[in-house]
Amino acid sequence: MNLTGQQIKRNLEQYRDVFLKLADEAESAGQMPTELKSIMKECGIWQYLYPQEAGGNCREAADLIDIWQACAAIDGSFGWLAIAYVLAASHCAIYLQPSAYQQVFASGSQPIIAGQYQPNGRGTMVEGGYLLSGKWAFGSGIHHADWAVAGFIPLDGDSVVKGDDGKPEIMIAVIPREAITLSGCWDTTGLRGTGSINYSCEELFIPHAFCYRFEAPEAVRGGALHRIGITEISAVSHGSWALGMAQRVVDEMTSMARKTLRANESLPLAKKETFLLDLARAAARVKSARAFLTAATEQAQHEVAQSSSILPQTQKEIRLSATFANEICAEIAEMAYRQMGTSAIARRNPLERVLRDIQTGRQHMMISPQSYISVAKTWFEVGCDNVQSR
Repeated sequence: MNLTGQQIKRNLEQYRDVFLKLADEAESAGQMPTELKSIMKECGIWQYLYPQEAGGNCREAADLIDIWQACAAIDGSFGWLAIAYVLAASHCAIYLQPSAYQQVFASGSQPIIAGQYQPNGRGTMVEGGYLLSGKWAFGSGIHHADWAVAGFIPLDGDSVVKGDDGKPEIMIAVIPREAITLSGCWDTTGLRGTGSINYSCEELFIPHAFCYRFEAPEAVRGGALHRIGITEISAVSHGSWALGMAQRVVDEMTSMARKTLRANESLPLAKKETFLLDLARAAARVKSARAFLTAATEQAQHEVAQSSSILPQTQKEIRLSATFANEICAEIAEMAYRQMGTSAIARRNPLERVLRDIQTGRQHMMISPQSYISVAKTWFEVGCDNVQSR
């Protein structure tokens, strides 16, 4: 399809009302309607981050952040599925060996791929591949998937296979959707429309060609943006999602302020300087967080283009910027809840769902506060032996 980022954003705006209608249905059903699949493909979202060899057209980090941010600004669950589906399919397009790639992406198809990279499975090494067993949670959007991804630790007999660093190797298996079993229900505070249910398999044969490494996988296709690393691009996606949600809060507050009159007050919020102060600060914080995330991602892309790898400090900066974006998002949501008063608790108020989705999305381990600690520790790693008590 080869649509540009601007074309995709126009398509998103064109279908905005349709997405909002589907999101309302998903909120009750616990998963997105099947109709979402064809519309997202038509918009060009699926294929945008694919390598050029697979029909993708994303070249710059800022454009990718724009798309993910725009999706989340429409609806939290829709935006969450956009990052989940795009990441899983793009990673398969980047890392799968030719024989598996040709099957998954047969005839230029845009398969829906969903699942969890957490290594909750165990894959016993056998001739030609692995016998995989495991149970995975948080399979966002897996109801509608054509293929599933699943993280696992390989076993050589009873022994865990370890990498050069002495840690257990982590592999990602790509599995036909019909070969896994779905279970459980998705009943949560927020992101109710994602359908992030559990799935499992038992002694399922996975050929080597349908597996790739999680840490430092070898890219078969793609440019610099595709080679910055699975963890890093995943962090970028979560930071982008938070930016979209925060922007939605700012937009809703701006829209509602003209007609919202708090109890025992004579002026609408739009006339209150304390509200205007918070609103302008929120808008500025969204822009600053976006600049931080974009700069960190662009630096990673530059380093990969120059040396085929990114520096450890840049990896940490990406995680830090994504965590910061989510923190800013949550703080803006809390401010909105306080400023909008009782109107914010009504289910008919768009902010009510946005606030729930933000708090739920923030629980993801990718944007844990531990990122702050990891970065700060590096500031003390050099010369620590020379520190003296005083």
